[in-house]
Amino acid sequence: MPKNPFFKTSLYYTLIFMATSSLVSYISLFYAEMDVVDSKIGILTSVGAIIGVLANPFWGVRGDRAKAKNNVLRLCLLFAACFVWLFPLLGNNFLLLLLVACSFYFFQSAINPLSDAISLELSAKENFQFSNVRTFGSLGFAVMSVIAGSLIEYSIDAIFILYSSLMFIALIVSFWIPNIKGYQQDRQKVKFWQVLKSRSLRRIYLYTLILSTGFGFFISFHALYSVEQGISVGLLGIGIMIGSFSQFPFMLFFDKLYEKLGIRKIILISGLFNVTRWTLYAVWLNSYTILFLWLLHGGSFILVYLCLAEYVHRHVQKELKVSGQMMNFIVLQGAGQIIGGIVGGFFADLYSYGIVFASLAVISLIGVFYFWYSTRSNKALVDDYPVQTDQSSAL
Repeated sequence: MPKNPFFKTSLYYTLIFMATSSLVSYISLFYAEMDVVDSKIGILTSVGAIIGVLANPFWGVRGDRAKAKNNVLRLCLLFAACFVWLFPLLGNNFLLLLLVACSFYFFQSAINPLSDAISLELSAKENFQFSNVRTFGSLGFAVMSVIAGSLIEYSIDAIFILYSSLMFIALIVSFWIPNIKGYQQDRQKVKFWQVLKSRSLRRIYLYTLILSTGFGFFISFHALYSVEQGISVGLLGIGIMIGSFSQFPFMLFFDKLYEKLGIRKIILISGLFNVTRWTLYAVWLNSYTILFLWLLHGGSFILVYLCLAEYVHRHVQKELKVSGQMMNFIVLQGAGQIIGGIVGGFFADLYSYGIVFASLAVISLIGVFYFWYSTRSNKALVDDYPVQTDQSSAL
């Protein structure tokens, strides 16, 4: 096994994103096969976000106070790989599915933010770029989206086989990654919610929450909407692959973009990508356009994701590095998915997927204007007081 930490971390990210692609992209099709209606599918897809919002402060504190953050991550990998099998075993009852989803996502929701916190610190120590590691994750996501899309045309249970197998392999690979210690072991404890003391970060999070509502609805219902429009699951898988590949230029050149444009301009541009994307999904989704629409994926989610990860890594005090990444998950993939999945699912039942996407385009445009206006006097998004404080000022 090569000693290069970049290679090991990249391999690990490839595996966890392959696993995520095999499950998250198609889980709504499993629910539909179990005869679950749209409003309840919205609840099931959003429960992971709800559990993430509730559980991530717990995992954030555990990571920041652990002798090795990696050990907390390994625990989550192990239980996620095992608990995913409860979905097909108990899938015929909605209440049991809800209980299974709560148990599974308690562990699964912590995997990405824990991985990001560890990898960002390791990249700083070993002098490699986190965005390049994340590129390998998207490559794995893209490849597996096509493989999973092909396999589930034969059996929907393929998503559980793929997810569990890949997570077990990722668990093995995680033992090859150097340990990163928590920074609250021998000091007075710092509370999780201290992450929110930065006014600039609060504004970023509010804007991100507005955008992530669209992400949440999209994640919950894009597969069902595509199939409803007569798009085959195989073609959808190719679209997801193209969407993953469309992120590569943004990830490969992210560090240069961040230094040249700064977080404010980047996430404003990303907001405009979202406005365009949801508008087109509302009026122009069919078998001929889906591949083009997936090209817009590169300029939407990944830019916000990387900006949040980098901003927290640079500006949040080291005792809260894991907690900061957990807060990113809560806002970007937690609260937004709850609102988008549950509320969006309710309105999709009442009206249609297209009307909800059109509404999300308007909401995203309002969010872009809000963030542009509220940050015009502090374009660098750096607070007047230092964010990295000493122990006494952090409490």
